[in-house]
Amino acid sequence: MRVFGTMVALHGTRELSLGAPRHRALLGLLMVRLNQVVPVPQLIEELWGDRPPRRPTAALHTYICHLRRALSFGARPGGPSMLVRHQAPGYVLALDPDEVDAHRFERLVIQARRDIAAQDHRVAQDRLGAALALWRGVPYLELVDYAPMAEESARLEQARLTAVELHAETSLALGENDAVVARLHPEAQRYPTRECLIAYLMTGLYRLGRQADALRLFERTRAHLAEELGVDAGAELQRIHAAILRQELPFGDRAATRVEVTAGEDRADAAASPQAEHPTGGGHEDVVACGARSARSALSHERAEPDAGAAVPRSAGVPRSAGIPHPLTSLPFVGRTYELTVLGAWADAALSGEGGLAAVTGQSGIGKTELTMEVTRGAREAGHEVIGVSCRGKDGPAYGVWARILRQLSHTHPEGFRMVSARYSRLLGGLLSDVPSDAVEDVQPPLRAPFLVEDAVCAILVALARQKPFLLVLDDLQSADYSSLNLLHLLTCRLPEVPLGVLVASADPRPASESTPQTALDHLLGSARTLTLRLGGLSEQAVAALVATHVDADVDAEATLALHKRSGGSPYALRRLLSLA
Repeated sequence: MRVFGTMVALHGTRELSLGAPRHRALLGLLMVRLNQVVPVPQLIEELWGDRPPRRPTAALHTYICHLRRALSFGARPGGPSMLVRHQAPGYVLALDPDEVDAHRFERLVIQARRDIAAQDHRVAQDRLGAALALWRGVPYLELVDYAPMAEESARLEQARLTAVELHAETSLALGENDAVVARLHPEAQRYPTRECLIAYLMTGLYRLGRQADALRLFERTRAHLAEELGVDAGAELQRIHAAILRQELPFGDRAATRVEVTAGEDRADAAASPQAEHPTGGGHEDVVACGARSARSALSHERAEPDAGAAVPRSAGVPRSAGIPHPLTSLPFVGRTYELTVLGAWADAALSGEGGLAAVTGQSGIGKTELTMEVTRGAREAGHEVIGVSCRGKDGPAYGVWARILRQLSHTHPEGFRMVSARYSRLLGGLLSDVPSDAVEDVQPPLRAPFLVEDAVCAILVALARQKPFLLVLDDLQSADYSSLNLLHLLTCRLPEVPLGVLVASADPRPASESTPQTALDHLLGSARTLTLRLGGLSEQAVAALVATHVDADVDAEATLALHKRSGGSPYALRRLLSLA
């Protein structure tokens, strides 16, 4: 099945006739939720909008029958129904993802990222070249008038750009500067404000002795950013510009990347206020640091930013699970589609062997806990283990957070835990003692060798994750004790290539300044290994959706606008306002 360019169904080399445009649209609607059930009412609404036929369910069934006949040559033994199945409350397209060019594309890019992490740039370059060779044109070209296909097309285009950037990174690492310039020049004309791409192109031009061209490209980019977005160039791009001016842009191996995604309504603010600079230590750190969006989980699942006020559909493919020990609020979860998509992609990658740390930050009451609960619910529903703890109780014992985590793991992995922890029993002492969970605060491990304690806990977690992947969820990280934060920092250094994800929710880190030294929490949230999303307030549309679920009577637009303004888009503040109504 090909979705790059015009959608084509193939049986061997034979192209199957899919029929009229709306028949093709039905296949596209099932394709973008491959192997997921799409409810009948949703299919009807997406196919016909506000002008459905007189008997829409019957019409949909007719379309399904036609689609089954059209795909019958590609069905496995058992008949055409094996591909398009009825499964309450709707239909599902049951197909091996590797039979779809878009899925093969994304798999190759994910593998290439692993190769880059292992410094195997030549293999990564070959994989990325094979992935980009699959691209035949705009995905779902003839179906972008339908919203789901338009969104998927935009998402895949972002994935393509990420692949192009990663390919440029590997080519720069291999010294193929002319190839980088040739490939990126037309892309820079199409996407003049995509700073990661511009950074690689500037580096390639500079290495070819075209310093003046690189500087002119920076000035054009800065002008576009100011004109279209009202922001200045990002800190990384400015550092590259300064390095070129000083003729100090380094060559060398790929350095660690900083990954940061600023969410929702805070994007423009974040762009206008660049992050504090990080020290560099050789190699092309400046170039790769600017490649944040090219790295880690936002890579293959990053979507064009959707309407922040839209409710998240169950078929969006975003993992959701529970795991944080806080009760669900009475208000439904809406308005975080983009954030759920990015974190869902990160969780998929982490539990597939690319472990890492993801952090959700924001003001108190902005919805950090609710977002992490939504993300982790899907992991649990998919059969993954989730260990969730709250870090409240800052005055508790050292490593109190990890004592609770180890206790949960000892109950969920009794045999495996006993085997991997046996050698550390004397060192860890109270952390491994079998006491009731409500007595954890009384446990005090030996502190004479804190690094050995932290190293032992990390070794246990890594060993258990390699037996069976799991997700750690830490809420209120800003309240964790200093020792627990140090242990978390050590663990993040060992997560690459380990099927273990750590998802944390924390208050905003303090602004960096010369007079205020960074804390352990600041170092964690600002680390190059951390995927960071900062939540802004919900949009007016999302607030309207929440109000509609809470108030029986109709609420006019003026009242909704007032609630949005007074609450600042904070779910907590909105909940309090509604409770007073």
